[in-house]
Amino acid sequence: MLKELKKMAECYQKKKPSDLSGTIHLLIGEDNGFLVRLKDSDIEVEETGVDNTGDLGLVMSEETFDKLNSGKWNGMTAVGRSSMSEPAPLDFRLPEDTEMDEILQMMYHFLTHFFSKDYPTITELGRKHSRKVHGGNAVPIAYGDGIRSAYYTIQKGEQINEDELDPWNQVFTVIGGSGKALVDGEEIELKKNMSVHVPPNKEHIVKKEEGEDDLELLWIAYGEKA
Repeated sequence: MLKELKKMAECYQKKKPSDLSGTIHLLIGEDNGFLVRLKDSDIEVEETGVDNTGDLGLVMSEETFDKLNSGKWNGMTAVGRSSMSEPAPLDFRLPEDTEMDEILQMMYHFLTHFFSKDYPTITELGRKHSRKVHGGNAVPIAYGDGIRSAYYTIQKGEQINEDELDPWNQVFTVIGGSGKALVDGEEIELKKNMSVHVPPNKEHIVKKEEGEDDLELLWIAYGEKA
Protein backbone atom coordinates (compact mmCIF):
# COMPACT_ATOMS: atom_id res chain seq x y z
CA MET A 1 0.00 0.00 0.00
CA LEU A 2 2.80 2.43 0.84
CA LYS A 3 4.26 2.03 -2.65
CA GLU A 4 0.90 2.79 -4.28
CA LEU A 5 0.25 5.76 -1.99
CA LYS A 6 3.65 7.22 -2.86
CA LYS A 7 2.78 6.92 -6.57
CA MET A 8 -0.47 8.76 -5.89
CA ALA A 9 1.40 11.43 -3.91
CA GLU A 10 3.91 11.95 -6.73
CA CYS A 11 1.08 12.54 -9.20
CA TYR A 12 -0.93 14.67 -6.75
CA GLN A 13 2.01 17.02 -6.36
CA LYS A 14 1.35 18.19 -9.94
CA LYS A 15 -2.30 18.94 -9.12
CA LYS A 16 -2.16 20.34 -5.61
CA PRO A 17 -2.53 24.13 -5.22
CA SER A 18 0.66 25.60 -3.75
CA ASP A 19 -1.22 27.03 -0.78
CA LEU A 20 -2.94 23.73 0.12
CA SER A 21 -1.19 22.24 3.14
CA GLY A 22 -2.05 19.96 6.03
CA THR A 23 -1.87 16.35 7.16
CA ILE A 24 -4.23 13.50 6.30
CA HIS A 25 -4.24 10.26 8.27
CA LEU A 26 -5.34 7.19 6.31
CA LEU A 27 -6.57 4.05 8.07
CA ILE A 28 -6.92 1.25 5.53
CA GLY A 29 -8.38 -1.90 7.01
CA GLU A 30 -7.92 -2.46 10.73
CA ASP A 31 -4.18 -1.96 11.11
CA ASN A 32 -2.71 -0.12 8.10
CA GLY A 33 -2.07 3.50 9.11
CA PHE A 34 -0.42 6.13 6.91
CA LEU A 35 0.20 9.86 7.26
CA VAL A 36 0.18 12.12 4.20
CA ARG A 37 1.88 15.49 4.72
CA LEU A 38 0.92 18.16 2.21
CA LYS A 39 3.67 20.78 2.05
CA ASP A 40 4.16 23.80 -0.16
CA SER A 41 6.55 22.06 -2.53
CA ASP A 42 6.47 18.41 -1.50
CA ILE A 43 4.21 15.59 -0.32
CA GLU A 44 5.42 12.97 2.13
CA VAL A 45 3.78 9.62 2.88
CA GLU A 46 4.86 7.46 5.80
CA GLU A 47 3.55 4.48 7.70
CA THR A 48 2.18 5.33 11.13
CA GLY A 49 -0.16 4.07 13.83
CA VAL A 50 -3.89 3.51 13.54
CA ASP A 51 -4.93 6.56 15.60
CA ASN A 52 -5.73 9.74 13.71
CA THR A 53 -2.85 12.19 14.05
CA GLY A 54 -3.77 14.38 11.07
CA ASP A 55 -5.82 17.47 10.42
CA LEU A 56 -8.21 15.04 8.72
CA GLY A 57 -8.65 11.30 9.17
CA LEU A 58 -9.93 9.01 6.39
CA VAL A 59 -11.05 5.47 7.19
CA MET A 60 -11.73 2.74 4.63
CA SER A 61 -11.57 -1.01 4.10
CA GLU A 62 -8.88 -2.65 1.99
CA GLU A 63 -11.60 -3.42 -0.58
CA THR A 64 -12.44 0.28 -0.85
CA PHE A 65 -8.76 1.16 -1.24
CA ASP A 66 -8.52 -1.39 -4.08
CA LYS A 67 -11.42 0.31 -5.86
CA LEU A 68 -9.72 3.69 -5.50
CA ASN A 69 -6.35 2.34 -6.57
CA SER A 70 -7.82 0.66 -9.67
CA GLY A 71 -9.67 3.81 -10.74
CA LYS A 72 -13.12 2.24 -10.36
CA TRP A 73 -14.08 4.94 -7.85
CA ASN A 74 -12.71 8.36 -7.04
CA GLY A 75 -12.47 9.49 -3.43
CA MET A 76 -15.62 11.59 -3.58
CA THR A 77 -17.57 8.61 -4.93
CA ALA A 78 -16.43 6.51 -2.00
CA VAL A 79 -17.30 9.16 0.62
CA GLY A 80 -20.63 10.20 -0.92
CA ARG A 81 -23.82 9.92 1.14
CA SER A 82 -27.32 11.38 1.22
CA SER A 83 -26.93 12.58 4.81
CA MET A 84 -24.11 12.83 7.33
CA SER A 85 -25.62 9.99 9.38
CA GLU A 86 -25.58 7.57 6.43
CA PRO A 87 -22.68 5.08 6.27
CA ALA A 88 -20.30 5.13 3.29
CA PRO A 89 -17.31 3.00 2.19
CA LEU A 90 -14.96 5.90 3.02
CA ASP A 91 -15.53 7.78 6.27
CA PHE A 92 -13.80 10.79 7.75
CA ARG A 93 -12.69 11.78 11.24
CA LEU A 94 -11.96 15.24 12.62
CA PRO A 95 -9.72 16.00 15.59
CA GLU A 96 -11.35 17.52 18.64
CA ASP A 97 -12.03 21.25 18.36
CA THR A 98 -11.87 21.12 14.55
CA GLU A 99 -14.92 22.32 12.62
CA MET A 100 -15.90 20.82 9.27
CA ASP A 101 -15.70 24.20 7.56
CA GLU A 102 -12.01 24.44 8.48
CA ILE A 103 -10.95 21.41 6.43
CA LEU A 104 -13.79 21.07 3.90
CA GLN A 105 -11.96 22.54 0.88
CA MET A 106 -8.84 20.49 1.61
CA MET A 107 -10.97 17.34 1.86
CA TYR A 108 -12.80 18.09 -1.39
CA HIS A 109 -9.56 18.61 -3.33
CA PHE A 110 -7.76 15.65 -1.77
CA LEU A 111 -10.60 13.20 -2.35
CA THR A 112 -11.21 14.40 -5.90
CA HIS A 113 -7.58 14.21 -7.04
CA PHE A 114 -5.24 12.27 -4.71
CA PHE A 115 -6.27 8.69 -5.47
CA SER A 116 -6.15 9.22 -9.25
CA LYS A 117 -2.77 8.33 -10.76
CA ASP A 118 -3.65 10.27 -13.93
CA TYR A 119 -2.39 13.76 -14.71
CA PRO A 120 -4.54 15.66 -15.27
CA THR A 121 -7.19 13.88 -13.20
CA ILE A 122 -9.54 11.73 -15.27
CA THR A 123 -12.94 10.69 -13.90
CA GLU A 124 -14.63 7.71 -15.53
CA LEU A 125 -18.41 7.97 -15.73
CA GLY A 126 -21.07 5.25 -16.04
CA ARG A 127 -22.96 3.00 -13.65
CA LYS A 128 -19.99 0.72 -12.92
CA HIS A 129 -18.05 3.69 -11.52
CA SER A 130 -20.95 4.99 -9.41
CA ARG A 131 -22.59 4.46 -6.04
CA LYS A 132 -26.21 4.82 -4.94
CA VAL A 133 -26.76 8.31 -3.48
CA HIS A 134 -29.95 10.40 -3.20
CA GLY A 135 -31.93 7.65 -4.98
CA GLY A 136 -29.80 7.39 -8.14
CA ASN A 137 -26.28 6.24 -8.94
CA ALA A 138 -23.74 9.06 -8.84
CA VAL A 139 -20.14 9.86 -9.72
CA PRO A 140 -18.97 13.17 -8.21
CA ILE A 141 -16.94 15.21 -10.70
CA ALA A 142 -15.87 18.51 -9.15
CA TYR A 143 -16.40 19.83 -5.62
CA GLY A 144 -14.95 23.07 -4.29
CA ASP A 145 -15.71 26.59 -3.17
CA GLY A 146 -18.95 27.58 -4.94
CA ILE A 147 -19.24 24.46 -7.12
CA ARG A 148 -20.57 20.93 -6.79
CA SER A 149 -21.07 18.65 -9.76
CA ALA A 150 -21.80 15.00 -10.42
CA TYR A 151 -22.88 12.50 -13.04
CA TYR A 152 -26.12 10.62 -12.31
CA THR A 153 -27.63 7.55 -13.92
CA ILE A 154 -31.23 6.68 -13.06
CA GLN A 155 -32.98 3.44 -13.96
CA LYS A 156 -36.69 2.70 -14.40
CA GLY A 157 -38.47 3.03 -11.06
CA GLU A 158 -35.81 5.26 -9.51
CA GLN A 159 -35.89 8.94 -8.61
CA ILE A 160 -33.45 11.36 -7.08
CA ASN A 161 -34.37 13.73 -4.26
CA GLU A 162 -37.46 13.62 -2.08
CA ASP A 163 -38.54 16.55 0.07
CA GLU A 164 -35.16 18.22 -0.46
CA LEU A 165 -34.70 21.97 -0.56
CA ASP A 166 -31.20 23.29 -1.26
CA PRO A 167 -29.94 26.85 -0.67
CA TRP A 168 -27.99 27.02 -3.94
CA ASN A 169 -28.68 27.36 -7.66
CA GLN A 170 -28.48 24.12 -9.61
CA VAL A 171 -28.94 22.79 -13.11
CA PHE A 172 -29.51 19.30 -14.51
CA THR A 173 -28.31 18.60 -18.06
CA VAL A 174 -29.62 15.44 -19.75
CA ILE A 175 -26.88 13.62 -21.68
CA GLY A 176 -28.75 10.36 -22.31
CA GLY A 177 -32.16 8.74 -22.07
CA SER A 178 -35.42 10.34 -21.00
CA GLY A 179 -37.47 10.90 -17.85
CA LYS A 180 -39.41 13.49 -15.89
CA ALA A 181 -38.60 16.31 -13.51
CA LEU A 182 -40.78 18.09 -10.99
CA VAL A 183 -39.48 21.57 -10.13
CA ASP A 184 -41.50 23.77 -7.78
CA GLY A 185 -44.69 21.99 -8.84
CA GLU A 186 -43.99 22.14 -12.58
CA GLU A 187 -43.65 18.79 -14.41
CA ILE A 188 -41.09 18.69 -17.21
CA GLU A 189 -40.47 15.97 -19.78
CA LEU A 190 -36.73 15.33 -19.90
CA LYS A 191 -34.90 14.42 -23.09
CA LYS A 192 -31.32 14.34 -24.27
CA ASN A 193 -29.52 17.65 -24.83
CA MET A 194 -31.66 19.80 -22.55
CA SER A 195 -31.00 21.56 -19.24
CA VAL A 196 -33.34 22.38 -16.37
CA HIS A 197 -32.45 25.11 -13.88
CA VAL A 198 -33.59 24.85 -10.27
CA PRO A 199 -33.77 28.05 -8.16
CA PRO A 200 -32.63 27.96 -4.54
CA ASN A 201 -34.97 26.42 -1.96
CA LYS A 202 -37.36 24.89 -4.50
CA GLU A 203 -38.60 21.32 -4.63
CA HIS A 204 -36.88 19.27 -7.35
CA ILE A 205 -37.38 15.62 -8.21
CA VAL A 206 -35.98 13.74 -11.20
CA LYS A 207 -37.42 10.32 -11.99
CA LYS A 208 -37.49 7.52 -14.54
CA GLU A 209 -40.95 5.95 -14.80
CA GLU A 210 -40.80 4.02 -18.06
CA GLY A 211 -38.42 2.82 -20.75
CA GLU A 212 -35.38 0.57 -20.43
CA ASP A 213 -32.71 3.16 -21.21
CA ASP A 214 -31.01 4.85 -18.26
CA LEU A 215 -31.64 8.54 -17.72
CA GLU A 216 -28.17 10.12 -17.55
CA LEU A 217 -27.59 13.60 -16.12
CA LEU A 218 -24.85 16.03 -15.32
CA TRP A 219 -25.76 17.95 -12.16
CA ILE A 220 -24.15 21.27 -11.20
CA ALA A 221 -24.77 23.31 -8.06
CA TYR A 222 -23.16 26.73 -8.04
CA GLY A 223 -23.02 30.05 -6.29
CA GLU A 224 -22.18 31.42 -2.88
CA LYS A 225 -23.70 28.63 -0.78
CA ALA A 226 -22.71 25.64 -2.94
